[in-house]
Amino acid sequence: MPVRCTVLAAALLCALSAQAQDSGAANKASNKDQKKEGVTQLESVVVTGTHQAGLSPVESISPIDSFSAATLQNQGSADITETLTRIVPSLNTQRFPIADGTAFVRPVTLRNLSPDQTLVLVNGVRRHRSALVNLQLAPLGTVNQGAQAVDFSAIPASAVQRVEVLRDGAAVLYGSDAIAGVVNVILKDSPEGGGVSLQYGKYGKGDGARLRIDADAGFPLGASGFVHVSAERDTSDLTSRGVPRADAAAIAAIVGADKVPYNGYGQRWGDPDIRANKLFVNAGLPLEGDKELYGFGSYMDNKTLSGFFYRAPVLPPQFQINGRSTLIHDGNGDFLPDNAPQSLVDAIVNAGLNPADYLTADANSPSGWVELNPIYQKFPGGYSPLFGANISDYEMVAGVRGGMSGDFQWDVHARRGRNKIDYRLENSINPSLGRLSPTSFRPGTLIQEETEFGADFVQHFGDSPMTLAYGAQWRDETYKIGTGDAASIAVGPTAAVFGVGSDGFQGFFPDSAGTFKQGSYSAYIDAETSLTEKWSAALAGRYEHAERFGSSFVYKLSSRYAFTDRFSVRGTYNTGFRTPTPGQAFTLNVTTTADASGNLIPSGTYPVSHPVAQALGAQPLQTEKSRNLSVGAVWLPRENVTVTLDAYMIRVRDRIGLITKTVDQNAVNALNAQNYPNANLLLGSAASYFGNAFDSHVRGVDFVIDTRHDVWGGVLNVDFRYNYNRQDVVRVKPGTINGDRIYDLEHQVPSNRAVLSFDYGRDRWHGVLRVNNYGGWSTTGGLFGNGDASDAVGYSGKTLVDLEARYKFNDAIELAVGGDNVFDVYPGKEQNPVLQFLGVKYALTSPFGFNGAFWYARVSVKF
Repeated sequence: MPVRCTVLAAALLCALSAQAQDSGAANKASNKDQKKEGVTQLESVVVTGTHQAGLSPVESISPIDSFSAATLQNQGSADITETLTRIVPSLNTQRFPIADGTAFVRPVTLRNLSPDQTLVLVNGVRRHRSALVNLQLAPLGTVNQGAQAVDFSAIPASAVQRVEVLRDGAAVLYGSDAIAGVVNVILKDSPEGGGVSLQYGKYGKGDGARLRIDADAGFPLGASGFVHVSAERDTSDLTSRGVPRADAAAIAAIVGADKVPYNGYGQRWGDPDIRANKLFVNAGLPLEGDKELYGFGSYMDNKTLSGFFYRAPVLPPQFQINGRSTLIHDGNGDFLPDNAPQSLVDAIVNAGLNPADYLTADANSPSGWVELNPIYQKFPGGYSPLFGANISDYEMVAGVRGGMSGDFQWDVHARRGRNKIDYRLENSINPSLGRLSPTSFRPGTLIQEETEFGADFVQHFGDSPMTLAYGAQWRDETYKIGTGDAASIAVGPTAAVFGVGSDGFQGFFPDSAGTFKQGSYSAYIDAETSLTEKWSAALAGRYEHAERFGSSFVYKLSSRYAFTDRFSVRGTYNTGFRTPTPGQAFTLNVTTTADASGNLIPSGTYPVSHPVAQALGAQPLQTEKSRNLSVGAVWLPRENVTVTLDAYMIRVRDRIGLITKTVDQNAVNALNAQNYPNANLLLGSAASYFGNAFDSHVRGVDFVIDTRHDVWGGVLNVDFRYNYNRQDVVRVKPGTINGDRIYDLEHQVPSNRAVLSFDYGRDRWHGVLRVNNYGGWSTTGGLFGNGDASDAVGYSGKTLVDLEARYKFNDAIELAVGGDNVFDVYPGKEQNPVLQFLGVKYALTSPFGFNGAFWYARVSVKF
């Protein structure tokens, strides 16, 4: 299918080009201005990946995509996370409803590499990371596991002038993380004008209502400066696309669906509830002597709420239903609570507590009490915890630059960014507190703070084609873990029976809390020149030193040769690196997951230096290293047509993965020998830690045809983009990731992806038709599987169509109506039996989600 799409798209674009060339003279005259505008857009200037000024994407040595504000804003997408992944086939994101923080901070991957192997810039300055370290287990976002990346959703589309995507390694120019490529968000900088828009829509199923209100305005600052302010309010309601869990349905038949969460479904599979406010300010003020003071800043607050797995209630034994272990201890499997030992009752009494608060009285028990948590009466149909977060995010960048009109330019800047995630848990319990347990908790906070100082210099040499750039940066990352509230970490008297901490997401205990810092400094040099009129080349190198991880030296060699004005070839070889973050090095987190039978079990993630991780064989983390080779061609067959083809190979050594093992008796014995507290409670639990587990070999092709035509009195832009990407996992270290993880890394993201867009405007009308083709993919059961990939299942590719029509009533007011996935396409039915039992209807690993068609309307006012 993707190959046929490529051939058909190329044939269509060539036919349109011929039609444009043969159009009548009157038609050409009437559209002269529009055609000029189209050519200008085709040859827009880029600033990412080069220090040479005035280069267009086709003149760049490295492949770069540039997308305008209109392309980003004229969609039904909720935020820039979805917007970008719909128009760039090598960018992907997935939606996982029950995956801890990943349910509401969605990572974005480039070329199927880890999300934190793509560097994100704003106005050319590094953007700070989210505080979330993705800890979800396979198959819930295998490619994201262990990543700590940027939260794209914090950037409002109304603030963006354009986005440049550099599809090449660039660690030499920008430092750690730029292995897969770079996404550079360029902010609006107009000193006047602006607009307000309101968009509302719902899914075809009638749920998931979204409201987006955005506004931006430019203001003069002094005689020739500017301030541009952008604000956005987003709200998204819940969606639900699952079916009733088998056990929840059985329980609903007994107690009534109204007593079982989600009206008998047990748990919900769909998008979370989101309420977000976003603000961006960009400013510049010219100073005397060809200098400029500049700065920009952002703020976001985001309140979001999703769900967790269903917990069964305690029912009479004749129904033979196993109650949740937080509510009942039934060691012999007779569906009755075990007798409470006298020692436990005595310990409760001796502590001055009332056994009735923690156990249930039973005259048939020798101690008079049984191991039945009295809080079970609050949940006659079971409970399904609600998990969410209050997220706050800000960044401030300030700098001064000079020499813009001379041969020597300089730029000095400072940056401060902070992302805070304050978790909340509702409709849950701390089972060790019995009937005294609250049902709402604040399990703790995660904070990512970054500070940076940088200086960059660019030297030109008169009429010489040489450009020499150099600079240095100092960066500090601080990761903070804040303790959960008292109830979320309390160890009640029945902790050994029913478990400890808030159920679903255990609060952060004091021994996991703390402040963890990591500093780094670097310097680089980059030389670009034209060796002849047709041949240009660049050579760059960077030295960077990071605390605890030592030093790295990386370099880049690149060249471009223009055979004619219309055909050129280009190539780059570079090395790169990514330093582990403090979040990866020091995260300690305990949550709840399910095993291969659907049973809920505790799951902990520990620092590599933690006793539990050490008992399971953890080793100190090392820096990831990469090598990247890309070779491409640029062809301009006509004035209005651009064709690029780029092939690439990326090799990443010592990739960091989340290694998950079961705490066995040997590990417990080792912990007891160190007097580790409550080590016996960990027996049989899942324990994870980060490790340099494997290497990746990635190869692929990017193919782009971008054209503009005069058609029927208007201007038509036809844009076709195709990406083929294949990853092979090699050199897997023994005792690290298993066969399921290897298979999912290689197959869970489609190898083929294509986007074909038609954008047509005439007079007051404008329309967009976008076709997204996703190739097939396959996945294992992951934590619901057997570990050797023998249960892998495949899903066929799908094609989604988006439509939008806009009408301008006058120069100020515009109305748009549209639909995403207008043919209501869903992925194939979920094939994993455990996920089926848990109520999943459509393939959970779908690269385009499973919500179906979304319809919307938007009113915009420009001023």
